[in-house]
Formats: sequence, structure tokens, C-alpha cells
Amino acid sequence: MKVMKISYFRSLAFRISLLAGVCCLLLCIVLTYVSYRHQTSQVYDELNAVEGMFHSPLMLQTDKIELSKVESKKNAAAYKTVPEVAEVQGEMDRAASSDLVENAYMFYPEWTTEDGQPALLNLLSNSELYEGGELPAMSYVPQPALYDALKEAEATGYSVTAPYTDDLGTWISAISAIRDKDGKLVAFAGLDFDYKLIQSILNKRLMESITAGVIALVVFMILLSISVRINLRGINRLSTLAQNAANGDLSGQISIKSRNEVGLLGENFNAMIGNLRSLIEHIAESSRQVSGASEKLLNGAAETVQATQAISGSIEQLSSRSDEQLVGAQENSRAMHEITTGIQRIAESAGESSRGSEEAMQWTSEGNQHMQQNLTQMTQALSEIRQGVQAMTSLKALSEEIGTITKMIAEVTNRTNLLALNASIEAARAGEHGRGFAVVSREIRTLAEQSKQSSEQIEDLIGRVQLETQTAFVAMDRGMVEVEAIETVVQKADQAFQQLALTVQMVAAQMVDVSAVSEEMSAGSEEVSASITEMAEQSRMTSEMTKSISAASERQLATMSEVTETATRLNGMSGELQQAVEKFKL
Repeated sequence: MKVMKISYFRSLAFRISLLAGVCCLLLCIVLTYVSYRHQTSQVYDELNAVEGMFHSPLMLQTDKIELSKVESKKNAAAYKTVPEVAEVQGEMDRAASSDLVENAYMFYPEWTTEDGQPALLNLLSNSELYEGGELPAMSYVPQPALYDALKEAEATGYSVTAPYTDDLGTWISAISAIRDKDGKLVAFAGLDFDYKLIQSILNKRLMESITAGVIALVVFMILLSISVRINLRGINRLSTLAQNAANGDLSGQISIKSRNEVGLLGENFNAMIGNLRSLIEHIAESSRQVSGASEKLLNGAAETVQATQAISGSIEQLSSRSDEQLVGAQENSRAMHEITTGIQRIAESAGESSRGSEEAMQWTSEGNQHMQQNLTQMTQALSEIRQGVQAMTSLKALSEEIGTITKMIAEVTNRTNLLALNASIEAARAGEHGRGFAVVSREIRTLAEQSKQSSEQIEDLIGRVQLETQTAFVAMDRGMVEVEAIETVVQKADQAFQQLALTVQMVAAQMVDVSAVSEEMSAGSEEVSASITEMAEQSRMTSEMTKSISAASERQLATMSEVTETATRLNGMSGELQQAVEKFKL
């Protein structure tokens, strides 16, 4: 399997670092915004503090302010000549000397109009405003924002405007109401702050905050990238071991000392590799067992084939000898018919009794020989049938042993299938890294299913073999009974022929009783003829049964050939399974 390499920009470390960097950037933006708002609030607090320091001394100089109101209307330059007015003027100049304050002034509290717009009279202001032409007792039309602040200060005592613009610039003004101890409004006091200066201060502080945030972000990203790389080294090692495992190398182990999720993943990976190693070893052992069982099955099938071939040969010999026995029985039947004819002729003609006795003696001797041959053949046939029965009994025992082996193969196949299912489950738990093991487990499971199907086919064939063996066994048993019956009949016929020989000898010695002896011989010959006919029929049946047994043996031989072929396929499947297992390095 080709080893895949992931670029850094597609790696998990980069994505985690990027996500953390974005989160940190957002946090820096939020913190910068909050800091800017806080600094703005702080600046406004400073403005309020400056206005408070300007307002407090004036509250203690209400009498002087009242005097300044009177003197300023009389003389616009009273702030230079009247000491009390000059003292109040000093407060104006002192307030305007602050870095934040651009102008300090006071208005008369009475509202007037100028060109139809509300206006106030200047009371006092800092010297810079005098230089600009705004002298005491002159009318001043406030901007709308300043007008609203004056009205609010008149009602509440204090107000601050939003930034507003006039001909001289952009300002923020703080207005307070000066009241005497009786609460009477004495004057309006105000401070103008240059908004551009305030904004530059805020922008400077904002840039300082942004610079500190960027530096902190860069340092954080560097530390985070190093930390992520260190913490994810275990995952890279796990990926390498997983690729080796996918290539069949299950000998690797990983040691991760950290007690975090990566360490837990390493422990679970080691457990998975151990379980897979045990599974592969178990499958290899099961494959060896299946291979051994298939070899035993092949050997048993070969022995069964040999036994069946031996039985088939014996049955063929038995069939051949049964045919010979049938021919002999037919010849004996014809001989007995001739003997019967001779006896009748003896009864008809006493003169020809001597010649007839000699012929009867001759035919009786031949018949006795045939009967001896038949008896010998039947004894041999009975012995061969007994051997065939013994061979069928051995064949039945071998079939049962093969059935036992087949059940053991089925059990091993089921266990292999179960182990393959457990391997699929373990591979599924491993997720993406266990996909290669899932493919291997499915192949093992397929081989197990094929082995199971083969074992079921073998079991079916063994059942058919056992059924055919049982049928052949029953037929052999019946054939043995029939042959034993034929042997009994032949023995009786032999005894009859011996009795016939004695009778013929007695005919030769006692011609006087020829008529009575002829009648007895006629009756005996009829019985012998019936017995020989029956023996011929039994010989025919024996021949047919041996042919049936021979056909059953041939069918059994074909069935055992199928068993051998199936066992060979099973052995091949076991070899394939062993080759698949040998791909893994344990």
C-alpha cells in the first residue's frame, strides 16, 4: 500500500492552529473594542474631572461672578481693571492652560435672541477668545448641540455635548450651572475640548492596544503551533503503524506516555493490534486444522474408493459364478428331465431295464458331479458374499467417520466465521485506520462461508454414500440369505442324487423289483427336477441381485469420487486461507 503524506497546510496541526488563531484574533478584536470603549469612557471621565476642578472654585466665587456681571456690562475690559473680575478671569485662563482644554468661558444666565435665534451674552472667557473677538457682554448664538447642553445644565446642573462642529473646529463641551447658596442661577460655565486632540489620544491608545494584541497573537500562535505539533506527534506515529498494519505488519506497538486522548488512542490501538494478532493466529490455527481434516477426508475417501473397488470386484466375480451356477442348474434340469424320461422308459420296458439302469447310473454320476460343483460354487459364493458384507460394514464405519470429520470441519468453519465477524467489529471500532482490516476480515469470512458450503456438500454426499451403503448392505444380506437357502437346496439335491445312485445300483442287483423301484425313481426324479428348477430360479435371482449390488457399488464409487473432489477443493480453500493469513507479520 502506498504511504500517503499530508502537507502541513492540510494537516490537523495547521487546522487546529488556524482555528485557535482565528478565535484568538476574534478575542483580540473584542478585547480591543472593549479597551477602546473603556479608554473612551476614561477620557470622558478625565474631561468630567477637569470640568469638576473648573466648576468647584467658581461655586465659591458667586459674589465675584455677580460683580463681574455688573462690571462687564459697564466696561468690556473690566477683567483687566477690576480685581474681583480679574480674579475670576484668572480661573478662566488657568482652566484653559490644561492640555485637554481649548477654551474656558462663562455666559450670563439670561437668554436673549439674535436674528431670531436664542443667544446668550459672554460673561468671561480665556484670553485666546478675547483675541479672536469674543469680548465680554457680546451676544453668542450657541450651536444646536451646545444649546441642548445649556438647557440640560440649566435643568440638571451639568451636561456634556456630543462632538459638534462650528467655524473654529470640532468640539466637545462640558457645561455646568453656577448657582448661589440660595439656588439661584448665577451663570453658565463651560469648557471646550478639542475633539481631534481627544480622538488622536484615543487612536494612539487604540494602536498601542492593537500592537500589543498582535504581538500577543503572534507569540500565542507560535507557542500553540509548537504545542500542537508536540501533542500530535503520537498521532503521526499511530498513522505510520496503521499503514504498516494495513500492509500486513501487525508486530508494531506504540508507547505514548501522555495521559490525554492521544495516549488513550495509543492504548486502544495497541489493544486492537493485539486482538487482530490473536485473531490472525487463531485463524491460522483453524486453517491448519481444516487442512489436516481435509487431508484425513482425502485419505478416508481414497480408502473408501479402494474398498468399494474391492467390493465391486468381488461382486463381479460373484455375478460371474452365479451365471455359471445358473447354467449348471439349467443343465441339471435338463439332465433330470432325461433321467425322468429314462425311468419312464424303464417302467414301460422291463427288457431294456439293464441298459436303462446303466444309463441312469451314468447320468446319476454326472448329475452328482454337477451337484458337487454347484455345492462348491455356492459355498464360494456364500464366502464372497460374507466378505462383501464385511467390506460394506467397514465402508459404513468409514462413512460415519467421514461424517464426524465433516461435522468437525463445519464447526471449525463456524468458529472461523465468528472470528471474522469479531475482526470486522474491531476494525469498525478503529474507524478509518481499520478499513484495511475490514477488507481482510470480509475475505476471511467469505472463505469461511465457502468452507461451510463445501462441508455441507460433503455432509450431503456422505449421507448419500451412507444411504447407498445401507442399501447395498441390505441387498448383500438378502443375497447371503438366498445363497444359504440355495446351498441347503443343493445339499438336498446332492443327497437326492446319492440316493438315486444307490437306487440305480439296487436296480442292477434286483431286477425283480424294477417296476416298484421305477415308480419310486420316477417320483424322486420329479422332486429332484422341481428342486433343480427352484435352484435355477434362485440362481437367476442371485445373479440379478449381484448385478444390482454391482451397480450400487459403481454409484457409490462415483459418489466417493465427488467426495474426493470436494475434499480437494476444501484443501485448496484451506491453502488460500493460509496464504491470506501468511501475509500478516505477527
